[in-house]
Amino acid sequence: MDPSGHVPVLLAEVIEQLAPRPGQVILDGTAGGGGHATALLDRLRPGGRLILLDRDREALERLMARIGRSADVRYFHANFRDFDEALAQAGEERVDGALLDLGVSSLQLADPDRGFSFDRPGPLDMRFDRGDRLTARRIVDRWPAERLADIFSRYGDQPFARRIAAAIVRARQAGPILRTDQLAEIVRSALPPAARRRRIHPATRVFQAIRIAVNAELESLEGFFDKVFDHLKPGGRVVVISFHSGEDRIVKTRLSQAAAAGRARLPVAKPIVPTPAEVEANPRSRSARMRVAEALALTG
Repeated sequence: MDPSGHVPVLLAEVIEQLAPRPGQVILDGTAGGGGHATALLDRLRPGGRLILLDRDREALERLMARIGRSADVRYFHANFRDFDEALAQAGEERVDGALLDLGVSSLQLADPDRGFSFDRPGPLDMRFDRGDRLTARRIVDRWPAERLADIFSRYGDQPFARRIAAAIVRARQAGPILRTDQLAEIVRSALPPAARRRRIHPATRVFQAIRIAVNAELESLEGFFDKVFDHLKPGGRVVVISFHSGEDRIVKTRLSQAAAAGRARLPVAKPIVPTPAEVEANPRSRSARMRVAEALALTG
């Protein structure tokens, strides 16, 4: 755990798979709390370089204050799908490794003003980048029931998607839905009694789905894979940690396609998951899945 309370997921496994060495260049497209970043930087020195991106300006500023400014670290307030633009600005064309740790961070969840969690009542926001226009409130306020049900089903695997969407539309006719706790109660009340009594809070999947839609997370992931193998050195590895089945499907598919095209090999056949000890120490890691690919030299 770092001084901020952030606990990086699968840290030892990330270091093992990327195997950073002095003199190498590594891209961390989701710098976040910096748990992976600081461990990588320690192993890249001397002579190496770490390129850090994050969509959350506040997280990036905290990380800059923690790590400091030096020639071997570059910071970019950017979506990880735009990593190629950051590399160009940093004067790098190819890297020795790339890391994505997807989803929402513990620091974002802990801040009620960000609106990611129903456990900490706050405004319906959920933007990783507060400069973006689309917010959770806009989705809840304006999207038709059919579109709401679609994202609840596709991004949240929510079996009562239509029922919940209809309840949201009814509720907003009586007045605006402004806060996370307000939305959570609407979702809870829409479900049959048996579904309300499950271990996971009834609103969990709906909040996940809205967050993914607000931040176009799956589209960003597809955009990243459209370019990443063009910017990996031969032998360079891409490591992606996902927490959602939709994300993991994209990662698995795109890595398999790269292997079939002769652009990569898959050094680990199955996803790497946290050990029981890690899950016990950090319950939020329980759904993490890590996949790895190693870039091959292009021939012909």
